[in-house]
Amino acid sequence: MSELEVEKQIYYGNCHCGAFKYSVKLAPMKKASRCNCSICTKKGYLFAVPEKPSDFEVEAGEGVLKTYSFGNGIAEHKFCPTCGSGILVEAAKYNILVININTLKHGSFDIDNLEISTTDRVNVDPIYEPFTLSPSDTPEIPEGQKLYTGSCHCQAVKYTLTCPEIKEVRTCNCSFCSRNADMWIYPPIASVDMLDTEKNLTNYLFHPKRAYHGFCSVCGVDVVNRVDLHPTFKAPVRPINVRTIDGLKLDELDIDKADGWALESGPYKAYDV
Repeated sequence: MSELEVEKQIYYGNCHCGAFKYSVKLAPMKKASRCNCSICTKKGYLFAVPEKPSDFEVEAGEGVLKTYSFGNGIAEHKFCPTCGSGILVEAAKYNILVININTLKHGSFDIDNLEISTTDRVNVDPIYEPFTLSPSDTPEIPEGQKLYTGSCHCQAVKYTLTCPEIKEVRTCNCSFCSRNADMWIYPPIASVDMLDTEKNLTNYLFHPKRAYHGFCSVCGVDVVNRVDLHPTFKAPVRPINVRTIDGLKLDELDIDKADGWALESGPYKAYDV
């Protein structure tokens, strides 16, 4: 066995609902990478690269994941169609497989102290173009507010938002939001227009069952939190994942970190090893 093989350890991961479970052999994680392309930004991926694809093994849920491709179709983004968790990106033509380490078992590594590098692919063809808002869909903008547009990656789900300039967002380390690297704002329901695209959302409810997370059924991007759908826990807001807002500079926002993990009643157990 090579020295490199000896240094590897086995990490376990899963989509949020537990329909898909996997293990992967990696060197002890001290660094990771992210990509600033359109899909990776919206999905909030944080990547680790196994030495070879065979270091990744499906433990449960073979064939469960849904595939989304765009552009030249070489890269296949695989996510759970039930909960939306983005698990991996595979380019079989080049024998490449990368893992979204946000889906690894909680506590497997120290995410706050990872050395993170960024791959600059935002201007690589095909360059992503936001959808064009028609005059009939353009709302009136109240004084002191701005008009934002946003969408999932494939634009099957899209919306307009009128609100004060976005300067601060909330992140959450709960078992769901951490898998998507979600970044939330909480505008009033009336300020968000889903442009008749709600039918393309998959609404996922999990314990403690306070909100339906709406992600695109085509590309898997987490877009909106539908607290108003729940029969008992309701709030007059329409939380938006700002990763899906067109042109917003995420690295310039102030971050309010919420300890959602502490609010979950009992440990998260979708993957007990």
